[in-house]
Amino acid sequence: MEKYGNLVARCADVLRQETALLERLAAAQEVVRNAAFARDWSNMESLLTRLKEYGSEFELLEAERDRVFAEFGESSGGSVGFYSVASRLDPTSRKELTELYRRLKMDTLKVRLANDALSTYLSAARSTLTDFLDAAFPDRRGKLYSRRGSAVHPEMRSIVLDRSF
Repeated sequence: MEKYGNLVARCADVLRQETALLERLAAAQEVVRNAAFARDWSNMESLLTRLKEYGSEFELLEAERDRVFAEFGESSGGSVGFYSVASRLDPTSRKELTELYRRLKMDTLKVRLANDALSTYLSAARSTLTDFLDAAFPDRRGKLYSRRGSAVHPEMRSIVLDRSF
């Protein structure tokens, strides 16, 4: 419909921006994954900061998309979901928006799966390291207490070995 023209253009623009941001996020996530697998921790903090910034930017774009959908709802007399909006559009606009939306959802799923895989890997590596240190240094296992008597988490201090395993 003609009355949705401006909203369709804004929605398409937001969907394109989100997709482009997800591509940048996926590339940064791949760099983090490669650094973790190579055990190159030198730039990890800056990489994680960049990922956090991308996440904040994505939240802003999501809020803008929600505003556009709310405007669709106001112009049609109620709250609407994406496919409800798309069903009211002319075929060309509907095709464009649904393709952008599907691509966004697929890219989001890919990023989420890659993130879950990396989290699982890092958790397993941390668990293995903790188990090894507990076995190698049983005196460090269990609870440690501060000078004031409160329980503190054991630190993963550097350990220098004069022999190789």
